[in-house]
Amino acid sequence: MTNHPAFSSRAVKIVFVTLLCAPAFVAAQSSGGARNAVTKTAKKDTKSAASTKGGTTPRTPDGQPDLHGYWTSESFTPLERPAKYAGREFLTDEEAEAAQKAGLQRAYDRTYDDPAEEPVYDSTTFGLTPALEGFSPNKRTSLIVDPPDGRMPPRTPEAMARPRAIGDRDYIEPDGHGGGIVHADTPRDIGVRTTCVSMSGGPPILPGAYNNGLHILQNPNYLVLQAEYGSELRTIPLDGRPHASANIHQWHGDGRGHWEGDTLVVETTNFRPEATFRNANPKTLKITERFKRVAADQIEYSFTIDDPSTWTKPWTAIVPLHAIKGPFFEYACSESNMDVVNIMAGARATERAAEVKAKGTSK
Repeated sequence: MTNHPAFSSRAVKIVFVTLLCAPAFVAAQSSGGARNAVTKTAKKDTKSAASTKGGTTPRTPDGQPDLHGYWTSESFTPLERPAKYAGREFLTDEEAEAAQKAGLQRAYDRTYDDPAEEPVYDSTTFGLTPALEGFSPNKRTSLIVDPPDGRMPPRTPEAMARPRAIGDRDYIEPDGHGGGIVHADTPRDIGVRTTCVSMSGGPPILPGAYNNGLHILQNPNYLVLQAEYGSELRTIPLDGRPHASANIHQWHGDGRGHWEGDTLVVETTNFRPEATFRNANPKTLKITERFKRVAADQIEYSFTIDDPSTWTKPWTAIVPLHAIKGPFFEYACSESNMDVVNIMAGARATERAAEVKAKGTSK
């Protein structure tokens, strides 16, 4: 996957201009539909952040909080709380500093001695540094805030028995690294990321190894989210229209947004089986995202995962979004196109070697 020096902002501008030219709809603040309540923890954090930052929330001409701009979810905070921090929601200043240094060393400050053994980007060579990406420390011990233990709820028996969706697999080496072998009979077996069909963009929005930027544009009727990783777009209506028919499935689901006070709430359903978060059930999964501008340089973003056929209860995480300088370079997925050929060739070679071994002969 490579970054080419062509600004992807052109694509999002075309989409947004098209939306601006569409017929205006009255933004309905409907009370209908299922809406998850923000957890008590999320409410507490929002109030705390707003009170400590102070000032007035910037607003658009129609009076809503202004979410426009370039943001990053960059973070070294794990999704789930490590056992050593059990019962603790926040790190001390000293622990936060140590975690920051460890994260920088692990992700950015090293050069790989043997690229063949470490087939990933040298972050320093490619300039993927925290300074460029707007890194800001997070003192939480986990991104998950509900349940209070900072861990995902247990999976249901149905989820444990569910086969992993075809097309939503990361390739696993034939020697078993990563937990097992994925058969690579067709390109579809390998996964949508490896084949560059769908990269990222959420929901939910979670920090990855690099390119964690998010470009937000809004008008009274639409919100447009462009992920830096993959340069993919999500266009979310805010005009009160219902979800698409249940038989329509999209790579990023079918999102619908509405305002609850100064918080933008986006509810997404209708996911494709190939791109469902954490192998959830696309028929029952609902992801509710919340965007609240708590400072000039920060949006508090939270999401709630609700899928009763996959987890025993809903769970919620908070991911601070920090302002960064744009625009983004286009993220062009190209190297993985060759990975498809090489992975499938390797799978055939492994099968031939197994056949030879089974016959007790050598080649």
